[in-house]
Amino acid sequence: MDHTPIDNLLPAQLAGLFARLDPTHGPALQPLLQRLVNAQGAGHVCLTGLGSDDYALLRQTPLAGRPGDYTPLILDAAGRLYFARQWRDEEQLAAALAALSRDPQPLPASEAQVEALLSALFGPPAAPDWQRLAARLALQRRFLTISGGPGTGKTTTVVRLLAALASLSPRPLVMAMSAPTGKAAARLTESVRAARDALPVADTVRAQLPDKAQTLHRLIGLVPGSARPRHHAANPLPLDVLVVDEASMVDLTLMAQTLAALPAHARLILLGDKDQLASVDAGAVLGDICSRQAWHGDTAAALQAAGFSLPGQVDDSALLADSVVVLAKSHRFGEHSGIGRLARAVNAANLAEVSALLADGTAEDVAQLAALPDGAGLLAQRTSYWQALDAGAEPAALFAAFGECMLLAAERHTVAAINSAIEQQLERLGRKQPGSDWYPGRPVMVTRNDYSIGLFNGDIGITVQQGERLRVLFPTPDGDWREVAPARLPEHDTVYAMTVHKSQGSEFGTVWLVLPANPGAVLTRALIYTAITRARQHFVLVGNPAVLAAGVENAPPRQSGLAERLWG
Repeated sequence: MDHTPIDNLLPAQLAGLFARLDPTHGPALQPLLQRLVNAQGAGHVCLTGLGSDDYALLRQTPLAGRPGDYTPLILDAAGRLYFARQWRDEEQLAAALAALSRDPQPLPASEAQVEALLSALFGPPAAPDWQRLAARLALQRRFLTISGGPGTGKTTTVVRLLAALASLSPRPLVMAMSAPTGKAAARLTESVRAARDALPVADTVRAQLPDKAQTLHRLIGLVPGSARPRHHAANPLPLDVLVVDEASMVDLTLMAQTLAALPAHARLILLGDKDQLASVDAGAVLGDICSRQAWHGDTAAALQAAGFSLPGQVDDSALLADSVVVLAKSHRFGEHSGIGRLARAVNAANLAEVSALLADGTAEDVAQLAALPDGAGLLAQRTSYWQALDAGAEPAALFAAFGECMLLAAERHTVAAINSAIEQQLERLGRKQPGSDWYPGRPVMVTRNDYSIGLFNGDIGITVQQGERLRVLFPTPDGDWREVAPARLPEHDTVYAMTVHKSQGSEFGTVWLVLPANPGAVLTRALIYTAITRARQHFVLVGNPAVLAAGVENAPPRQSGLAERLWG
């Protein structure tokens, strides 16, 4: 879903409600309400930049109040205007994070025992090791955020961190892993299982580590049509530790609901890339949490003595002191990797470096095209996929071949045009019958959760021929495969190409980013960075360098009060 303002008129039900509740001022409030709705459609939690007329109107109507008032609109002391629900979500999330952060835990063993365990899990202490530091902090805190780009070892760190917690706990721990989408949960499951099996720990410890991740919606019991999640403050999750991966994709309301469902003694560990695209819905929770770093004085002294160069400030009063660790060293993209250098240059808004990397041809893993090839050229990028399909390859090999290349775009209409061009070429080759949606090889992405059959937004399946019938294969969290009849699928799209938003939580061998024809609000620095870092081996930019430059310079902050609540 693109982050574009809502251009339709104010929803009639909302306008009618405000007019009934305040006949005198309700109609006059409608332009301001429309601006607030538009702001939320663009991902903001609140509306800023109010004028004197806005303030005068809000003072007059009983529908607007100050924080704590029982009114539909809330205007805070900083001049931010909220719908009451978003203000309440923000307040409750900040309070929950504060409660976790203000509850330090005693070291669960002697210093010598802890160091011996960390050495077994991470190797002996050598150069400053931020992964090892994150595990050490997690032993003494109930809340920790680990941010880092692709290949920085977030998953490896958290598996070892969980093993340390389990090893030092006086009782078996109940742990869970979750992610905002089914696709991200499946990828987390695969990564954690591989890392868990290699741990040098006792079987009793390994058995405590979660072997499967699930979506946050399923974890807390949030289903369509329900008034609230099944798990909440009065019915908390039966957990000691919760890990949430791809936290940049979690919006304000879902994160608030997740924190509300945690029991009072539980630990929370967030994983994600603070520089990636924020959630589709309102809020940028991970970005707000990682907007600063701070350290308690004793922690800073110990780290500096160990050779760490500390980012951020030494501030004993900071609410999230010692709670944010940023992993900077990429084990996937080396110092000379073109993809890694391009991602760093985009984040730094270094246009000269971005242009040089794309234009000079010295980085073998980065390239630039002025325009997309035709349908035949696009289809040729997936030659190995069609060869695997024709050879009757096993599902794992077929999905691996499909994942060798993906076309990404900022805009949905571009994605639709690419998918259509490829399918037209398939019709010319006789692989697809005109007028028929289904054919062997059609890749699809689920776009709506369906709990009855266990398919979720973002899940990717591949259509295969089985005798005289077609079936769509989907990977399962336990590493197996399931077959679904096309007629049983929830809402879905063909997925030779996808939006950058839909690609979050995925990786592909080669990634093409197709730029819009003109600069616009949709093309942002975070979107470009996210697209680049989906690529493992090659990245191809398609479009006008001037449009790219405008996108790199477009880094609008999301408006909310969460960072101020957390950091002051």
